[in-house]
Amino acid sequence: MLETNLQTAQAITLGNCVSSFVEDELLSLSPETIKWYRARLKLFALAVGESREIDKVSLKDLIAWYKALEARTLDEPPTLSVDTFHGYVRVVRRFYKWLYDQKLVINEDWRKLKLPKIPEQVRKGIDDHNVLQLMDTAQTQSPRDYAIFTFMESTAARRGGVASLKLDDLNINAPEPHCRRVTVHEKGRKARTAFLSSDALDAMRAWLKVRRSKTNYVFVDERPGRDRGLKPGAISQVVRRYKESLKLAGRCSPHQWRHRRARCLLIDGMPLNLVSQVLGHSTVVVTAKFYGNLLVDELQNAYDQHYKPPKSV
Repeated sequence: MLETNLQTAQAITLGNCVSSFVEDELLSLSPETIKWYRARLKLFALAVGESREIDKVSLKDLIAWYKALEARTLDEPPTLSVDTFHGYVRVVRRFYKWLYDQKLVINEDWRKLKLPKIPEQVRKGIDDHNVLQLMDTAQTQSPRDYAIFTFMESTAARRGGVASLKLDDLNINAPEPHCRRVTVHEKGRKARTAFLSSDALDAMRAWLKVRRSKTNYVFVDERPGRDRGLKPGAISQVVRRYKESLKLAGRCSPHQWRHRRARCLLIDGMPLNLVSQVLGHSTVVVTAKFYGNLLVDELQNAYDQHYKPPKSV
């Protein structure tokens, strides 16, 4: 695709480069992640100039784009969060590294775009009360939605992992504990083993008894004439619909369910390296970055246990 999109073009423009980057470099990523990259690069190209030749985009242009975003984080109130700002810069830095590797740019000026520092925050996740309210309500209204909620609650799966779950990924007819093991595909189709609670297993079995679909997806669109698996966005919509009907406050998105499961496991004493594996993180460093501050009590208990005061001579 690189030859088709760029080498045959009369001028190698920023817009052409963005298209080639998305189509060539991001192939192994999930559709949702590709969509995330494309949206941010589209806005970057519009700000700098899609029709400009790539070698004419200067460091001054990059800094102007960076400063414009930074200014929005300093508004009162901010019109752009630091997390979002960080995401934009990360995407553009990866894009420019690809340009450099492809020899489409000859300098490394893009390295001067420093990633904004994200303030440390505890990822506590959805409130326990809200989880119970959502699950209790779904249990009386929809076997599918109740299965979705108990699946998220027990596995800490990302919404993409929930949406992509297929019948072949389940082992519900196997003996214990294998019947509670599922294969979840997330973040560029990476597979990991996740674990169902007993309630989640019962909910899954109840849903599969009434599920009517020719697709291989576990969670399907139940509306007439729409026999297809749910998209990740639809998983969020299911949660949002219940939240609004119950008039619940606070964050309830699927990722907040994931944060809550991590918090619960750590507070209950599961070692950080094992929580990292449950969450499917690439390294324990990622887990420590987001959840390590939840271990302060454990660290202090260990400190108090091993601390010895100086002895008088």
